[in-house]
Amino acid sequence: MKTKFKIGFYSVPGICLLVLLSNPLFAQKKVWSLKDCLDLAYHYNVSLNQQRLTTRVSKINYEQAKANVLPTLNFSDAQSFSFGNVAYTSGSQVVRTNSTTNDASLNAGYTLYNGFKLKNLIREYKAYAEASELDIEKQKNDLTLNITAAYMQVLYQYDAITIAQHVVEADSAQVVKTAKFVSVGQLAESNLIQIRAQLSADKVAIVNAENQLQLAKVTLMQLMEKPVTAVFDVERPPSVDMPETTLISPETVYQKAEDILPEIKSASLKTRAVEADLEVSRASVLPVLTLNGSLSTEYFSNLKRNSYTTTYQNQTIGYLQSNPGETVTGSVPLTSTTTRNYAFFSQFRDNFSQVVGVNLSIPLFNNYRGINTIRIARIAVENAKLNEQAVKNQLRKNVELAVTDRDAALKNYHATIDQLDYETRAYADMEKKYSVGLASTTDLLVEKTNFYKVSLASLQAKYEFIFKSKVVDFYNGIPISQ
Repeated sequence: MKTKFKIGFYSVPGICLLVLLSNPLFAQKKVWSLKDCLDLAYHYNVSLNQQRLTTRVSKINYEQAKANVLPTLNFSDAQSFSFGNVAYTSGSQVVRTNSTTNDASLNAGYTLYNGFKLKNLIREYKAYAEASELDIEKQKNDLTLNITAAYMQVLYQYDAITIAQHVVEADSAQVVKTAKFVSVGQLAESNLIQIRAQLSADKVAIVNAENQLQLAKVTLMQLMEKPVTAVFDVERPPSVDMPETTLISPETVYQKAEDILPEIKSASLKTRAVEADLEVSRASVLPVLTLNGSLSTEYFSNLKRNSYTTTYQNQTIGYLQSNPGETVTGSVPLTSTTTRNYAFFSQFRDNFSQVVGVNLSIPLFNNYRGINTIRIARIAVENAKLNEQAVKNQLRKNVELAVTDRDAALKNYHATIDQLDYETRAYADMEKKYSVGLASTTDLLVEKTNFYKVSLASLQAKYEFIFKSKVVDFYNGIPISQ
């Protein structure tokens, strides 16, 4: 007998229920915290990953600059084949012959002096590699600010929906009260129609707030490089605490930001890199001294090895002066030549040679290329210093704007809180008057609309102040995800 569970009006076997509950559709939906959003964006953001690749290239360039001070060692082996006719000058004889040639060499070189070019290249590429690492942090900071703003917007829209729902609940309660007043003849039916029309309008306001929430989620998901999904939700704290309202001067914040933010250090490192490049350019007009050495040998297939054999034979070598008819004999050397192939390894051994040399190159005149390279490098140094100052100026402006915005948002928040306090009292007083017939339905609806607008304004002012406080904290070195 199979156990059955009741679901609504249907009865299904227990095993089917287990299958349904194990389906991903019934799995618990992930709720994204701000840290989760940031971690995903750090992993998938295209621009950030491109900067990571740029940093890897910078590190490789730095490693190569350090390796350039090491000696070079290269081996080469050339094999060639010759076909066709060969003309010999003796007798103008043309002979058809085929031959092969093999040349092998091992070459080494070491730079003794080049105006400290290699040393300054190491300084240059080291500075660029370190600056590139800091550029990653700069992009992460920018992404953090954008995602935090989008995250706060989602939280705001949730609270805006809550306020809109409370307004609808109040409208519904007001409809019930007004219906009673109309039933006993205390109010005209037109008043009930007005209340119901307002209830419909406020229900539309909930739909609009929900649409704005979905748009805010889409913005956040796109910043996270996450495909848009309808089941996306963020972690909502029970209450969003107001940050401390300690006032701080822009100068104090800027001094802190200048010490900790990566863009300042990156700009400084890039200036140092360009200064090192100027020294590299100056080396182009200085002498270069190198030490070179090589080992080489060769093989030629048509090269033969000859051996000579000498024998002595008695032969007539002359005649007696006193008696020309009588011959004089003597031992005469006779040399015979034997030709045989010259073996490959024998030629390599016999042709082996070694060379060691020192090469000095002094640039005398190169169409002013060296001088103009130095001039351009000097301009690059001046431009890098201006860029560094521009980064500092932009940071100072950002800090000044962030502190000013934070202070203004705080004042606006306090003003809206006061306004909301008075508006809450006014709305409660109007409800009392309406209940006893001392206020019209129009007066009630106008007051309720004012109350709703002020509630949203106060909510928006709260989230603006929270976010702008986080921006100021960020410039003070406090992680924005806290």
